[in-house]
Amino acid sequence: MLRRKGWYSRTVSVLCAAALLCGSFAGCKGNSAKPAAGTASAGAASGGETAKASDEKVSFNIIVPYQDEQAKEGNIVEKTLEEKTNSEINIQWTPMISYGDKYNVLMSSGQLPDVLLVADLKGATYLDAARNDQFWDLTSYLKSGEYSGFANINSVSLANSATDGKNYVIPRERTVKRKDVCYRADWAKKAGLDAPDTLDKLYKMAKTFAEGDFDGNGKKDTIGLLLGTVSDGGGETIDCLNELVVANGGFNGWGLQDGKLAADLTTPEYFDTIKMLRDMCSEGIVSKDFAIVKTTAQMSDYVDKERAGLWLSYGLPGLSDPVLKAKQKADPNVKRDDIYGFTYLKDKNGNPRIPAETGYNAGFAIPKSSIKEEGKLKGILRVFDYICSKDGQRLINNGIEGRHYKLLSDSDNTCELISDTSGQDLIKEFNCMNQMSCAGNYCLGSVSDEIGKRLAKERITYEDADLIKDLSAPLVSETASDKMPTLNKNFDTSLFKYILGQTSDSDFEAAVQKWKADGGDQISQEYTEAYQKAQQK
Repeated sequence: MLRRKGWYSRTVSVLCAAALLCGSFAGCKGNSAKPAAGTASAGAASGGETAKASDEKVSFNIIVPYQDEQAKEGNIVEKTLEEKTNSEINIQWTPMISYGDKYNVLMSSGQLPDVLLVADLKGATYLDAARNDQFWDLTSYLKSGEYSGFANINSVSLANSATDGKNYVIPRERTVKRKDVCYRADWAKKAGLDAPDTLDKLYKMAKTFAEGDFDGNGKKDTIGLLLGTVSDGGGETIDCLNELVVANGGFNGWGLQDGKLAADLTTPEYFDTIKMLRDMCSEGIVSKDFAIVKTTAQMSDYVDKERAGLWLSYGLPGLSDPVLKAKQKADPNVKRDDIYGFTYLKDKNGNPRIPAETGYNAGFAIPKSSIKEEGKLKGILRVFDYICSKDGQRLINNGIEGRHYKLLSDSDNTCELISDTSGQDLIKEFNCMNQMSCAGNYCLGSVSDEIGKRLAKERITYEDADLIKDLSAPLVSETASDKMPTLNKNFDTSLFKYILGQTSDSDFEAAVQKWKADGGDQISQEYTEAYQKAQQK
């Protein structure tokens, strides 16, 4: 599919929120679960740990989106952050679902906060503002070494979030290795199936689950492969579709073909992948209502009700998962890995092929119309510098040691969440504050069971060749910024109709040609020119 950057964090269960959110920040490379090349050295870990007494107090306002329920006003984590940085932060919490509309209103009105979260760094509105000097250029501040905490931001995140080579935002770093396949391990064991780490194995498991009665209700009503849709880039697309395309040998969004950048949807590998889904749909392996199943509803409406045992994902069901809890009620010895499993996909030759993430999810910009003096700019940067430090990462993502978590291993960045017996719902004291996080190589993962430890290690253990990058991630195309929403919307409609068997192969090919004629070819040309220019530097 076209490169799409869903800017919001995925819904996760409360007890594994820290594990998934912190785990989703790590950007290390190589074969170690510890910070590696591209992340900060130990010397940078403590950068900006506490504001100096001589630092002038800084006050600023910021709009922060939240999912589920917002943090309590003046909560202890927020207060601690202010104390550590000698600051007064006015946080305006805004529901994630409506933040896009709020952002558009703010940008059109010009009434901007001191710190603005920019959702789409390739959008025309943001690009026009950045190129017309409406935001502070933060490049030198992020890279000069003056703020040691910023050294913890992954270099991939900085590169991909830049505009014309300049950093106008502090990127919210996210892990590069993220998308996996989840499945019911107990069902697979009963069926005698291995982990579905290739498309052939995935198909076999989906077919087995769909044709069996693994939930024990006496009916063949289980969805083989559960697919979800997400509103993204102007259309409704299949979430994690690029996971399948890449495993099939295709591009992750955009790749190099005959010296030019080409979109994955124009390639044979993409067509072969969606033809597989079309066949699975006709066989009843994929539910015919997949086009209206939102990713956010997958767990509660399908997995929790044991209507599906195989799905594309970003993590694992948490320790408070209803199915797990029910199994443990019947047998206290049941562990999470007795019920669930996960795997990353490989190609047909057994080589890992995983779509690399862009390394960031939105970013914080500082408008010049709100912050006019460099002195106040530096005061705000001092706060974010602390947020990016080792102590800051753990405060903003995990809370306070001894109150919210127990440190298990400082070197492996693992912790155990403390059970809340106070009745104060302590999780709310930090579970939204992590939306301000910008680096994550030192935040803690809650890995209180073996499968959680494996997932945390898997996310930061890989060879560069395992991850297939979207080559357009650091590039800008004016046509893409202007036309991509319409192109996405029209193409996604054609995609769903094809998979559902409502149109023919020639109809789908016509949709691809229309996409190219309506702007796709021009986008390809602009990306190619930008890519070649970047290669010459």
